[in-house]
Formats: sequence, structure tokens, C-alpha cells
Amino acid sequence: MELLCHEDGQFPTSASTTEYVISTALRASSDMTLTRDNRTLQNLLAMEKTNWALPTYFGTIQKDIQSYMRKILAVWMLQVCEEQKCEEEVFPLAIHYLDRYLSHFPVQRANLQLLGAVCMFLASKLRETVPLSASKLCIYTDNAVTISEILQWELVVVAGLEWDLASVLPSDFLEPIIHAIPIIPHNIHALRRHVHSYIALATTELKFSAFLPSTLACASVCAAIQRMKLLQGALSNYSLMQLLANVLTIDLGSLCCCFDQLEGALKLSLPPSPQAPGACRSGTPGPEVSYTPTDIQDVHLSPLG
Repeated sequence: MELLCHEDGQFPTSASTTEYVISTALRASSDMTLTRDNRTLQNLLAMEKTNWALPTYFGTIQKDIQSYMRKILAVWMLQVCEEQKCEEEVFPLAIHYLDRYLSHFPVQRANLQLLGAVCMFLASKLRETVPLSASKLCIYTDNAVTISEILQWELVVVAGLEWDLASVLPSDFLEPIIHAIPIIPHNIHALRRHVHSYIALATTELKFSAFLPSTLACASVCAAIQRMKLLQGALSNYSLMQLLANVLTIDLGSLCCCFDQLEGALKLSLPPSPQAPGACRSGTPGPEVSYTPTDIQDVHLSPLG
């Protein structure tokens, strides 16, 4: 009985098996059978509230660290994930672990970067094809932490999270939302990249932790559609938010609030948009060009927010 999967007929010939695996890692595509099944969406909506950590732990649980320190740590974690080309879900999941742990256990500021590294270590195991190694994370801390510390704190963090690591993220709602909206963009991949960039940007800000993942996902999709100029006919941005609020059974007021805050963050963080070539000063519109970056590395992130 043949059990080998000969996708390309190539097998590692060098001694470095790790390099071969990294260069040939295959990532699963979206399963339309699941994203179009309403039961999947309902399960996500039910699960997202179970591990929701409100951003009220500064000044209560956390006495030694402050909110701006979380922003500095989050920007560093995002840069590590981007440089390592992690999947889009790794960084938001790592921040989710970080907020959940900080909302229950006090942490000294000297251990904050260690906690961030451990959260990335865990998140990459859950959502990455080739997980981040402890040794590589130590290098990114400029060897401020050791491998043994990461492995020890890994057990501490997973115990603190009660071994419940399969958390729901905003990106988990992306495909069901795209399936629900009456808009078929000419480049669905560009829309996904915009949304993932907006989610990553929002994740660095503590204030967005107050919104459920489904709310942040809807706000990010609405912002991306508006900035990509995909709204057609009589469909306005507000009516689109009403539609998504009904489909996902979320509060419209909360969605509008999240959208407004996201727009404010985008205006502060995105590079200035030059005038589109061919645009006339008389008011005649020129070609519609989107200057919204589709890569989070093009976003201006301020550590102090």
C-alpha cells in the first residue's frame, strides 16, 4: 500500500531538512464549503465571547507596566512576525494571548518582552505552517531572554490561559463576510490584504481590544471597501455596515464606533495620498487609484501611539 504523497516528486537531498521544509511549506487555502456554511459563522460568534479580554487591566491587575508599554511591545512583535513572514493570524493571536494573560496575572516590566516572545512562540504553533523557534525569538530580543526562560514561561502562560489556545480572531470572520456582501471586487486578494493590514494595525492599539473580533472584522472590511472605492450603486458605507450587522447579529452602534476609530487610526498611520494622476482641480474625477498600502510594513506605526 503506497502512502507517500508525490506532489512534486522532490525530497530533501541535503543535510538541512529544516531549510527544505521552510522553502517548500504549503499553506492551506480557504475551504468554501466551510465559509458558506452558516453553522461555521454561528460557532465563531458563540466562541468569540468566551475568551474576550477587556482592556481594563492597567491600574488594576497591572501595577508595574502601563498602556504605552503594551504599544511598544506590540509594534516590536508585529515587526518580528512581518520579518519572519508569519501568517496573518499569528500576530493578532499573540496579542490576544498577551491581553488575556495580562488581564489576570500581574507582570513585572522586566518580563514584558519575555511574555511577548512566549505569546508569539505559542501563536506560531497554532497558526503558522513552520512555527517560530525559541532560539530565533531570543535573537530578536538581542539575547535579553534565554531559550530556557521561553520554555519555562511557555508552561506558565498556557497554564494561565487554562490551555484554551484555540481563540477566535477577526480574520476568522473574513471569508464569511466576503461571502455575505453583495460586492465582488475585481481583485479579491487585494481586499484580503487590505483587511489583514487594518486588523494588524488595530491590534497594536489597546482601545480596539474593547471590540469583539467580529466587530473589528466588519469595520476592517468596510474600511477596505471604502478606501478601494468598491461601493456601487445605491449601496452606501452605512448600509453596508447595517447589512453586516444583521448578517453577524452584532450591535450596529458598536460597529459604527469601531469603524470611526479605525478610520481615525488609518488617517494617522497611513502615508499621505498624493493626487491621483489625471485628477482635475476643477472637480472632474480622474482615475480611481487606491493608495492604501496592502502591506502592514508600509504603515507608519508610532510606538507611543
